[in-house]
Amino acid sequence: MKSMTDLSLEFSDGWVDLTAGTGLDADGKAAWARGVVQSFNPMDLVASKESVEKDLVHLARAAEKNQAVLAAAFFALGGAHYATFDVQIFGEDGAALSLDEVEHRLRGHKEIAGEPHVSRVDLPAGTAVRLQAMYQSKGLLGFGKKLTEAVSYALLVPQTSDVLLATMNWSAMEHSDQLTQEVDALMPTLRFVPLDVEGNPIAEGAPDA
Repeated sequence: MKSMTDLSLEFSDGWVDLTAGTGLDADGKAAWARGVVQSFNPMDLVASKESVEKDLVHLARAAEKNQAVLAAAFFALGGAHYATFDVQIFGEDGAALSLDEVEHRLRGHKEIAGEPHVSRVDLPAGTAVRLQAMYQSKGLLGFGKKLTEAVSYALLVPQTSDVLLATMNWSAMEHSDQLTQEVDALMPTLRFVPLDVEGNPIAEGAPDA
């Protein structure tokens, strides 16, 4: 029987794990957000604790809506939210996509503005398609257009026909260089963790169940 697969990432300072806030009811999310804000230095906060907590709850709900298997947010010193990161797993029954097909689909996103920067990157977890682009979304009735930037990494999940898509997006264009460096430093820490049929990690070198 094939093993299931989990994944892990090593987040550095400045990242908040949003996954811990998903799957909770309203009271649970509020308590989780309060705990996160309490871990910030109150002397550095540039916004009220209440506003940061509200932002965290909103981000956790967005991660749930996106069906993210893992999500995080990058906060600058002072509690200013700069960027959001999530990992999604996609698959089609009986259809295994190639990286070329994945790249074609990424390039075809209707909200991409201009020509994206696309490359192949060799990560410890496998070869990935890396796409960096500007995205322009239309507001209600075509008004209130919003411009964001994102870096996406897509790679094939071992022993499955699934595709992992990890995306970091932001609207704080003045911090693009820093945020690009953050996601490019994060992705090489991605590891696929094989699990047995009971959901426990399989030790390296152990036989598959």
